[in-house]
Amino acid sequence: MGMTYGPAGLIVTAANVNSVNVTGATVLSQADDADGGYVATFRHDLAGCGGAESGLYIELKDPFAWKWMSCRFRLLGTASCWSFMNSSAYGAAVGASGTGNMINYSEAAGDRIIRTYLAQDEAQFATHDKVYACDNNVDNFMRYNDGIYRYFTIVRRRNVNGSLAGIHHGRSCNAVGAGAITIVDQIRIW
Repeated sequence: MGMTYGPAGLIVTAANVNSVNVTGATVLSQADDADGGYVATFRHDLAGCGGAESGLYIELKDPFAWKWMSCRFRLLGTASCWSFMNSSAYGAAVGASGTGNMINYSEAAGDRIIRTYLAQDEAQFATHDKVYACDNNVDNFMRYNDGIYRYFTIVRRRNVNGSLAGIHHGRSCNAVGAGAITIVDQIRIW
């Protein structure tokens, strides 16, 4: 990922996005930013917790045989249950049987959560699972700092099996509406 982790990669633009799928969420905007990279903003509209959940999936094209990807998530609103590119995904928008065709998160294999703000690598939250939660534990970062954008960059391995892959995030037992936003940007593949 260029300047933060791994080799320089292709900056994903709108032309590299195959599809955007949502469930219980609304796409507020999607376009290339001033730096040329694709940015998508979503509002979470359903709260889950036994009912329908909200989720998003950005499926990327294959401009070349990429094996790694990274992106930044900026998050507004609280949630007790959430997933970031995890096979136990919230929200039914995810393709490839809920995996988004990404390999399960493993730091031993090189996956990382980096450049965090009020998120997984902050001391208060570092003991919690980094890509999945469904609890009210004190180390669940999505339960705190409501009204402030938290962010992190995720670096992940792709399941190279001939199918398209992409970015996914879902929430349950969460805030909804104008105060429940996910922005995905700074997407790179290599």
